[in-house]
Amino acid sequence: MPITYARELDLTAAEYIACVGRTTLGEGRPLGNPVRIQAMLDNSGLVVTARDETGELLGLFRGITDWDWVCYCADLAVIDGQQGKGIGKALMDKAAQVLGPRVAITLLAKPQAEGFYRAIGMSQPMAAFFRPRTDRS
Repeated sequence: MPITYARELDLTAAEYIACVGRTTLGEGRPLGNPVRIQAMLDNSGLVVTARDETGELLGLFRGITDWDWVCYCADLAVIDGQQGKGIGKALMDKAAQVLGPRVAITLLAKPQAEGFYRAIGMSQPMAAFFRPRTDRS
């Protein structure tokens, strides 16, 4: 099955919700609030998708970037049933290609995903800090 990896400028909230809702990442996203999801997409600097030959969205990378120093990967999601096939790594690779060699990618991983990020060659810093949001809707 051929998969197309591409930067998308117009991913819809409905597509995001359908994709991320089929992953464990969906538990931590406001999927019941499409207006907020659309704002998240509209304010992201980079969205890369993986689609099969029918156009079905298999996975996505959503990043916030300055395009010159760093990109914060806010979401890396691959739908259940397609995980373990290299799609997540390919999404990261495509994002890195679009960003160029001057831009680092950083992220906060869910504990169950730490092994994946190590396996694709990402390093794990010793300290990260997080100030939680107060509105989760």
